[in-house]
Amino acid sequence: MLIDLEPVIFSALRNDSELISLLGRDKEGKVKVYPLAAPDISNPKITFFELTNLDNRYAGDQAVSSSIHFQIDVWHNSNTSKISSAANRVMESLGFVRSGTNSLYEENVKVYHKILRYKKTQLGVD
Repeated sequence: MLIDLEPVIFSALRNDSELISLLGRDKEGKVKVYPLAAPDISNPKITFFELTNLDNRYAGDQAVSSSIHFQIDVWHNSNTSKISSAANRVMESLGFVRSGTNSLYEENVKVYHKILRYKKTQLGVD
């Protein structure tokens, strides 16, 4: 069973008032949250993607839930802390549990990069 949570996460991140305030909007007027990749290099911004989506519980020979992992990437020219905290709050409100973090400095583009990883077991719906 493949459960697609990308639209739910995208909507939750893009519609969060704190993230709207912290990220601002791009030249098209959209809050700077993007699945997979951003259309430009302006910062701050969030990108996100699904890492894994695996069946993990069965009833008979049918999957009834999936273990789903997502990665949220926060990009900023100076400090990722406030945006990371707000993104974490949003993901936890969706029932995700943080499974790891990593802080990087991307020397080639001179940007701070915070990686947030999350997991959730999601029951399927018929």
